[in-house]
Amino acid sequence: MRLAVFDLGTNVFNLLLAQISNNKCDIFKVVKVGSHIGKAGFKRGSLTPEAIDSSVEAFSKMMEHITKLGGVDVIKAFATSAIRDASNGHLFVQKIRERFGVEVEVISGEREAELIYKGIRESILLYNENVLMLDIGGGSNELIIANKDKIHWKHSFPLGVIRMKEIINPSETITESELEAYISHLDSALSSFFQEVQKYKPTLLIGTSGSFDTLRELIFPLDKSTLPVMELPLEKFTLLYNRLLASNHQERLNMAGMSAMRADYMVLGVIFVSHIINKANIKELYQSSFSLKEGYMAEYAAEYVAAAQQI
Repeated sequence: MRLAVFDLGTNVFNLLLAQISNNKCDIFKVVKVGSHIGKAGFKRGSLTPEAIDSSVEAFSKMMEHITKLGGVDVIKAFATSAIRDASNGHLFVQKIRERFGVEVEVISGEREAELIYKGIRESILLYNENVLMLDIGGGSNELIIANKDKIHWKHSFPLGVIRMKEIINPSETITESELEAYISHLDSALSSFFQEVQKYKPTLLIGTSGSFDTLRELIFPLDKSTLPVMELPLEKFTLLYNRLLASNHQERLNMAGMSAMRADYMVLGVIFVSHIINKANIKELYQSSFSLKEGYMAEYAAEYVAAAQQI
């Protein structure tokens, strides 16, 4: 059977198309379309009419891929931070239902973190050691401490890069005082996380989603992304961190591997990652191309196989 999973993020909408059978999942297409549904919405607490309209059109473009492939058996759509935090998020959900007949599930941050864990677990062989997982989004960042068998702790923080850019409004080249203010904000907001780090002591960090995809592309611009996971050597990450902090908008756009959609947000993203690495004493850093949508794929496939075995 064919499964379509939509991950309707704050800046980008993602679509995964997979073939599910009794013994495996085959991903045959992944589509990413800029939606910007969270743009200018965090301070006002609601989605702008322009963001809703552009995001409905982004969803339409993704539905065209399903049609061209001859349709699917199951469509599942998840909405995350920008839509769940907006007072009028239901309007977007309603428009998608009325126009496409697709029911969008607005999930909690805890459910989002759970699916991210399941997705990352599909991309890399985990062991009994505790690892830290981080999904940097536009509206929220999910932090998870887990091993191969279970999640020890998880939480979704309203610290996504688009939200933070609206709130902090840093200069085109971030200043020292702006950097210090941002770090101070992170220290306060992440105090509960730092307590869990002391308890579980993970030394391996696996990052996923947009900012980490771009980090991989910036560090390895010739990489074809054929592997679902890649180590990002800490010395290369540090060099990139320093380069991004000293850059202006045009210089970021000119960097090989830079996504135009993320040029304005990568500085805040890389500061967040660097701060987590330093505070948690991380020794190894990896990027995973699998996240929420692959997590649901794995979850659905397990339920599909279990149901088939009962027949």
